[in-house]
Formats: sequence, structure tokens, C-alpha cells
Amino acid sequence: MAKDPDISGRMTRVEEIIEQLDADDVSLDEGSELYEEGQELLTEIRERLHEGEGEVIEIE
Repeated sequence: MAKDPDISGRMTRVEEIIEQLDADDVSLDEGSELYEEGQELLTEIRERLHEGEGEVIEIE
């Protein structure tokens, strides 16, 4: 199984964003920006996984 540091890094950032949003310590504007960033990261992850065309990768 190949490791993909790009996906792993993006997933880590998505998890950080979720934690920040769950903590309710951000303003509405900050929350909107974090949400948008998270959506962009998830889109990039989906595209990267799609590029693998069925190749199994390990993301740890």
C-alpha cells in the first residue's frame, strides 16, 4: 500500500477545522472561512482518490 502524504496532511487539517468548529470559539466569519477551507480540502481529497483509479493507498 502506498502512502499519500498529501491526503494525510489534508485529512489532518480537516480534523483540525472540525475541532475548531466544534469548540465554538470562532466568530461567524471565522467559522465560514474554516467551513469553506474544509470543503475545498475535501474536494481535493476526493479528486486525489479518484485519480488513483482503484489503487489502494494508506492515509494513516
